[in-house]
Amino acid sequence: MNAYPDEITNFHQTLDSLKGINDVCSGIDNLEDVKSTNLNDPAYAHLPIATLIRTKGGLPNEVMLQFEFTIDKSPESLLSLEFISWFIRDQARGSNPMQLRTFALPPQTPNGTQLGQTLKFHIDLFIENAPDSLQPILDQIATINNTLTTFIRLYNIPTKN
Repeated sequence: MNAYPDEITNFHQTLDSLKGINDVCSGIDNLEDVKSTNLNDPAYAHLPIATLIRTKGGLPNEVMLQFEFTIDKSPESLLSLEFISWFIRDQARGSNPMQLRTFALPPQTPNGTQLGQTLKFHIDLFIENAPDSLQPILDQIATINNTLTTFIRLYNIPTKN
């Protein structure tokens, strides 16, 4: 059973439709109570640490939607990743507070080597003055998804279908 709202599911499907993109998932974090002193705690490792250090933690009434995906390390995945990178940067330039960043776990643990196995990509969407209802945020995701879908067609970006 899919626990995501339709708007989120549709954005997942659009990202996952690109060749070489896999394992798309997402979550939401309330950043308001996150302090820069919390960022050494492994429980906060998925957060955009440099961004939160710059603002000395989360802003009042700020939430972050985070979309995570992996790539299959094929030439097509690099093309898709480059396209997503451009798209997110373009969205940010258009006043959508978004960023794309990498995420990885330590190279080695007591359980063995992880290097080469944990690389993921995070799309972070920051919502300041978060509304009481999720609907305005879901509407924003739907708009982003519609724009992404349009650009995939416009630039003839290779998809799995």
